[in-house]
Amino acid sequence: MKSKHLLLALGMTAIIGTAFAGNRPSGYTTICNEGQTCSVAANTNVAFGRADHFFFRVLSGSFVCSPTTFGGRTAGGVNECSVPTGSAPPPDDPGDPAPPSPDQGFFPGCPKPTPTATVQLTQTQVVGAGQVFDGGNRRYNLSGGSQTEGQPAVFDVMDGGTVRNVIIGPLAADGIHCLGNCTLDHVWWEDTGEDAATALGPAGTVMTVNCGAAYNGADKTFQFNGRGELRISNFYVANSGKLVRSCGDCTGNGGPRRIFVNNVITRDVSTVVGINTNFGDVATIRNLTLNNSGSSKTKICQVYKGVVKGQGSTSALGVEFNTPNCQVTQGDVRLLAPSQMNTSACAGSCPIP
Repeated sequence: MKSKHLLLALGMTAIIGTAFAGNRPSGYTTICNEGQTCSVAANTNVAFGRADHFFFRVLSGSFVCSPTTFGGRTAGGVNECSVPTGSAPPPDDPGDPAPPSPDQGFFPGCPKPTPTATVQLTQTQVVGAGQVFDGGNRRYNLSGGSQTEGQPAVFDVMDGGTVRNVIIGPLAADGIHCLGNCTLDHVWWEDTGEDAATALGPAGTVMTVNCGAAYNGADKTFQFNGRGELRISNFYVANSGKLVRSCGDCTGNGGPRRIFVNNVITRDVSTVVGINTNFGDVATIRNLTLNNSGSSKTKICQVYKGVVKGQGSTSALGVEFNTPNCQVTQGDVRLLAPSQMNTSACAGSCPIP
């Protein structure tokens, strides 16, 4: 009787072992399961699948074991990522990872993910009207990335379009152009180009930016050339001239434009919002945190006199708090030492010459 049970147990073990082995090619070792993040040495051939059906990619560094990375999956159960035996990296140090530097920080709950792959575009990616483009946390590059005017956009988003789970790489050109109502959800800019994104929609449209970060914008992060509204929330920006600016001297320039900033952290950003009061722009700022590396005074709501292109130059008028155009109080701003804000550039409403 015992022999019979032993044979049965051995038989079950053999069946289980065969099924398990079928989730990776012969001579491969599983390194993680579907949905987990894996890490491999440079140029490692990785298999993704189960039940002797696999998708293969040559990968380097960290990646997500997912259909997005490999372009498909085998139905019927959890897929596995595996590599040739002997090429698996050693296990990670169990100690806590070092926190990111503030210059590469993030808004709580919105950390920049590890890119699952890098996509080199040859032309602007168009997101159609009403379309949702989910990048699966891929990094997208196009060209350039300097402050040269007139660069193409990495993404053109038509009216009602959404871009989500996208990382814009260092070849950032002119970022994202929103041509109407649009939503940028979970989007990160690793090295802001001419601008991170530009609102170009007509009056009545809204460009919504929620959960993301932008780094190293020499001038502006978000440019507002159209009309309507620009809403930014749950966002982190570091090393930039401005978080958002209404266009100072566009062709056909005018307004009004409305800007809403809520739950935003800035680091070493000279001006948070710049608006044209002569065109009726209004900025509303709440729950702003300054986390600067030095004691330079950040301008929270800077007002300008805007002009139509060819009719002179835009001019800065000063800083306002708690006015019809700058709806923000000093109590809406949290200062992390040694951060300071500019409170004396203008007392009350600044007159327009």
